[in-house]
Amino acid sequence: MTPARRITLAAAALAASAALVLTGCSNQDAGSAATFTDGRITEAELNAQIDEVLAAKGQSGTTEDPGLVQQTLGRMITTRLIDELAEDSGITVTQGQIDSMIANYEAQLGGSESLRIAFLSENVAPSQINAFLRLQIQAQALGIELAPRGSAEEQGAAVYQAVSDYSQQVDTTVSPRFGTWDPQSLSLGPVPNDLSVPPLVQ
Repeated sequence: MTPARRITLAAAALAASAALVLTGCSNQDAGSAATFTDGRITEAELNAQIDEVLAAKGQSGTTEDPGLVQQTLGRMITTRLIDELAEDSGITVTQGQIDSMIANYEAQLGGSESLRIAFLSENVAPSQINAFLRLQIQAQALGIELAPRGSAEEQGAAVYQAVSDYSQQVDTTVSPRFGTWDPQSLSLGPVPNDLSVPPLVQ
């Protein structure tokens, strides 16, 4: 398996092993992209992350990319859920751990620029790499805690189930303008048929 492929699989595994509503408007606050019982992800926060990716790609902030919007929001939801589960489990991540993982990827890929390109191909801006790797380390630690004697696949499945359960527990809900959230598959699906594909929010 090539190093670049490892990066791609890491992104896919993160989205799948601990990746994340049911359409609804009753608990949607104005300006919310996603809501939980204890908070929300605002459209402004979503836009900021999208703008970082577009800027890194040299594209205009007015570029319409519904796929990027959904992928970014899904990752933001996943980040929040895993971060809360990790905090509840007493899992912490040091900058040293992140730096070590970056160094390993750079060694595999052939340098920092190759690393940047590989992550950007997964719509992770350079400014978002640290947070992405922090999430990956948290997910790995959760897997070890949930299935200490399990294989990597079993640990991933344990994290997947834990995040799915927690997603439902905190009533994860996405504005139907951005798609539909399925806590069972932990994925952000297409916009409901009765709504148009959302433009890139400004």
